[in-house]
Amino acid sequence: MENHMNTRNNDKPYAIDPAYLDFPDMSFSTNLLKLRFTNLFILATRLRYKWSKNLNISTHKIDSTNGHKLKVIEISKKGLADNAPALVYFHGGAFFLTYAGLHLDNAQMYAEQANCKVFMVDYRLSTKAPFPAALDDSQAALEWVHGKAKQLGVDKEKIIVIGDSAGGGLAASVAQLTHDRNKNRSEKINLLAQFLLYPVCDCETKTASATEFTDTPLWTTNNNKVMWEVYLRGSEYKKGGEHIPTYASPVHRQDLSGLPPAYIEPTEFDPLRDEAINYAEALQKAAVEVTLVEAKAAVHGYEFVDCETTTKYRKIRMDALNKVLGHSSTE
Repeated sequence: MENHMNTRNNDKPYAIDPAYLDFPDMSFSTNLLKLRFTNLFILATRLRYKWSKNLNISTHKIDSTNGHKLKVIEISKKGLADNAPALVYFHGGAFFLTYAGLHLDNAQMYAEQANCKVFMVDYRLSTKAPFPAALDDSQAALEWVHGKAKQLGVDKEKIIVIGDSAGGGLAASVAQLTHDRNKNRSEKINLLAQFLLYPVCDCETKTASATEFTDTPLWTTNNNKVMWEVYLRGSEYKKGGEHIPTYASPVHRQDLSGLPPAYIEPTEFDPLRDEAINYAEALQKAAVEVTLVEAKAAVHGYEFVDCETTTKYRKIRMDALNKVLGHSSTE
């Protein structure tokens, strides 16, 4: 599709696909009450969601930290054979927003087009429990899927962590934490891959894209800063300390060697773009296999809009996912 120059940010031209320009302007603050109200609205819209009749949907309650009971939604095609691959999916939403219809659409797409079981994690939101609650829940979900693989009909050697936006950051952190915990496990969790889609990677928010994109559709410099303020509130780092909490900000890990292969998909006009690219390059320097696909002319959360650009990059992603799983490419 031909991209037209769109005037934003004090007349600076951005070659954004025009299909994304109708995104609503979203501006968030650190007011927890307002964020919780937004979640009520998202929840209300989600109640009308209808799954494909070709899918089996079930909900599990599992144990996480501090006595929390964690909801995990299992999605799979009807008739899917046992010993299937599994995706442990962490939704986006800046750590403070619940999952939306788009995330359910993604889970459904992965289940239908990659012939796998998808386990979507309803992790604790930062409005109620800041870091590390979401990471604890995400890690607990992965360990549960691996530990219950036989009962769940999952091939424990074919488990992938996948996430978009904040969920991409959680997937990256889970891959790191799993690698470290494996050193003390009798049975290791060998992740097949990590799929990081326009992921949150850097709490410092100082990259060129993080400072430049003050008015890009859907996600902006200010929203990015608010996300980290809420997620890391109460930490020594946010109180002026220099130490970034371990596993909170994936790009700050010193030793990236030994992590699972990564598919990383930044979007061109997104405050998160450069930190995703930086993380990909750091993984490559550590001899980790990386597939880096920048979605040109796209913005953060571009999948909310159906257009040629969205179709193009979704297919690239699904082909990469099927390749990792040993399946044929999508049609």
